[in-house]
Amino acid sequence: MKKLITAILFLLPVSAFAAGGGTTYPNDPANIDLSDKTSLQNGAKLYVNYCLGCHSMEYVRYSRIAQDLEIPEEQVMNNLVLGDQKFGDTMDKSMDSDLAKKWFGVDPLDLSLAARVRGEDWVYNYLRSFYVDPSRPFGVNNTVFPEVGMPHILADLQGLQAKSDELLSVEEQIAEAKAVLNDSEASEEAKAAAEEKQHEAEAAMAKLAAEGKMFVQIKEGQMTPEEYDENIRDLTAFMAYTANPVKLESKRMGVWVLLFLFVLLIFAYFLKKEFWKDIH
Repeated sequence: MKKLITAILFLLPVSAFAAGGGTTYPNDPANIDLSDKTSLQNGAKLYVNYCLGCHSMEYVRYSRIAQDLEIPEEQVMNNLVLGDQKFGDTMDKSMDSDLAKKWFGVDPLDLSLAARVRGEDWVYNYLRSFYVDPSRPFGVNNTVFPEVGMPHILADLQGLQAKSDELLSVEEQIAEAKAVLNDSEASEEAKAAAEEKQHEAEAAMAKLAAEGKMFVQIKEGQMTPEEYDENIRDLTAFMAYTANPVKLESKRMGVWVLLFLFVLLIFAYFLKKEFWKDIH
């Protein structure tokens, strides 16, 4: 039995364990469409313009992007390739690693597999959940990734947002409940009441997230909230593609495989009838 459980856990997707620590909000579905080449092309443009400066994609080649996303080589060289890189090179960041460590304390992560490790929904919500926090080094924080250590690089597009009063109230209730639950001297009655209070506050937070009331806009960006969400969906789709490029081809092949199996089933049926006709 232990071996069976271990095998099942090994086969579970990495993304099932990636987030850890429970549900984060917002938790909206990304609803990406990997068959939408226009969406993927826009996502590639956004990644190069806003992310590639710090985050490389060392497992992805420009030539492969051109082939899969149906982008002419000339357009790739003019619009996506940075500096003196070549068409067949991998997507390397423009920032020097030593300078990055000096400025940020660490070398920014390679994001080739980010969508596969974290999950598409996580990436989509993370990029929409930056809010103003003067206590942080770059002036922003993130509800999906608390204590985030990077600037809001897409602030020009999204603008700036702050936590709503409703969200602050709910977070205060959760903090108060956790303080009681972690108090070794609290009575069982007090802990039971605190646990119920925490559940109610978490349900209220989920409702705020579902209704889009977690944040308030304090500075307008170049895009409306709807336009920003759509562009982040495109960026997420591109990152999902880079995390598993063969998925596009496997979907196309899957259709032909199913058609082949259907035709094979017809032949198998008539072959069976031929074998059994003398018996019946």
